[in-house]
Amino acid sequence: SCAEHRVLLATRSGGGPPLTFRLELVADVDRTLEGETRGQRIVAVFRVVQDVLSWSPDGTARARLILAPVSLNVDGEPLGVGPGQEFLVTLAPDGRIVEIEESTGEPAEALAPVGLERLLPRLGPVLPEAPVGIGETWTSDTAFTDETGRFSVALRSHLARLGMRGGEAAALVRTTYVSPVRRREVFANAVAEIDGQDVGTQEAWFAIDGFLLHASGDSVGSYRVTFRPPGGDAVLEPVRGSLDVRLHTELRLVSRPA
Repeated sequence: SCAEHRVLLATRSGGGPPLTFRLELVADVDRTLEGETRGQRIVAVFRVVQDVLSWSPDGTARARLILAPVSLNVDGEPLGVGPGQEFLVTLAPDGRIVEIEESTGEPAEALAPVGLERLLPRLGPVLPEAPVGIGETWTSDTAFTDETGRFSVALRSHLARLGMRGGEAAALVRTTYVSPVRRREVFANAVAEIDGQDVGTQEAWFAIDGFLLHASGDSVGSYRVTFRPPGGDAVLEPVRGSLDVRLHTELRLVSRPA
């Protein structure tokens, strides 16, 4: 019967050891300023460590996410990777990042258009609240607000199939999402006001045992951008333009929980 084929997809409670992933991202960025468009291809690899620090009775958890850069190439040229970043986040019981409490470190300048902080909530799947069968859907909508503005992620997911992946019984979750953005971000020598949205899809294999095995995502972001000089220099006029980012991400578990 169908009831036998319902699965509960949930993260392991109690944290367990930190999980280490390899994140690879390829971004094709088109910047248009004053009618002139410049294209750039950015390829970056990170080691991502997710360490659950504490659990609350309501099922939420606080976790540290470390993004340690491994390599960075822009238009085929290797660049210095920079020191990396660390984020303190709150995770909902369904695996969503619901709050980015604080971040330390700066991304490499070349990665500014990618918006790593905005990417975090879209790297892995959001899990259903109850057991699901093949073809069943669930939705979620999460808003993020801080002193730089706001963005949100509304997504719709479904259980596509069950199977073995890397020796683990696993579920394939397919997701589509839209992520409106309106915030201020710091680029080289300028503060950029970004207004637009990302639209994307994701496929994720999630182990029935309670951890992510692999997620791949594709998104297209289109934004209007207003560059203002830093420090509110009133002499220089703001420069208006647009930013289009086509992004592919691959997140793979490299150290599996015992």
